[in-house]
Formats: sequence, structure tokens, C-alpha cells
Amino acid sequence: VTNQSDKDGQLPKIKALDATVQGAFGDISRSLEDTLVASEAAAARAEAELTAWETENDAKAGEKNRLKVAARQAASAVAAARLAKEEHARAISSSVVPAMMKRAEAALAEDSLSMSDVPELVLQLSGGGDKQKEQAARALGSLAVNSNNNRVAIAEAGGIAPL
Repeated sequence: VTNQSDKDGQLPKIKALDATVQGAFGDISRSLEDTLVASEAAAARAEAELTAWETENDAKAGEKNRLKVAARQAASAVAAARLAKEEHARAISSSVVPAMMKRAEAALAEDSLSMSDVPELVLQLSGGGDKQKEQAARALGSLAVNSNNNRVAIAEAGGIAPL
């Protein structure tokens, strides 16, 4: 925004967009919570059915027993739902769009970083947890080591101050 007229015209639009984005992230958080609650309930039911079967038959269910398999699958669904909720919360607390965070983490893991990853890495460096900050710093360093253009791009993205 360069002048008062621009400010008067653009600020309401920016505020409306912010409210929309915040609402969308809130919707995602609620959906992840709902998924977790539903998977925990399903896991509890599966475990109860398994326990009832074992009590009724006075035996431990074998690994291939359909109720034992269902209980394991339900427990895995709970773990996946918890992880999704934690990843979303971590990304939001780092002020990073979760999809951007996943892309940067995948690029780090695959050692396939490109300059398009710099904004996400700078955000991670600025607001992630200690492990994420360390990974982001390492990744930015590997991009900068052999390229003046990359160093300039990292500086322009705000990557120097957090280091």
C-alpha cells in the first residue's frame, strides 16, 4: 500500500481475506479434531469387541483373528489422526501453510531442494521448532553454498536475519 487512497481501498479487502483464511484453517482444525474423536471411538469399540470375544472364548485372539486385525487397524487410524492434527497445529504455530511445510520437508528428505522452496524454508527458520529450524538452516546453506544467485534470493526472502 503506497498511499492513503490505496490503504482505504485495500485494507478492507485484506482484512476480509484474512478472515476467510483464518476461517478455513479453523474448519480444517475442527475437521481434524472430528476425525480424531471418531477414530478414537472406533478404536474403543474394536478393542471392546476383541475383549468381549476373548472373554467369551476364554482365549487370546490370534494375530489373524478378524477382531484383532480390526483393533490394530483402528489403533493405526487413531495414530494417523493424531499425527495429522499435530502436524497441522505445528504448521499453524509456525505461521506456515501446512501444505507448504510438507513440500519443504519432502524436498529436504529427498535432497531435491530448489529455489521455489526458499520462502517455505525461511518461514520454517523463523517460526518452526528447533528441529525444523535446524533443517531449514541446513537446507538454505546447501542452496547458498555454490551460488551467488541463491544467496541473493535467500537474503531477499528474509533468510539472513533468522540465521
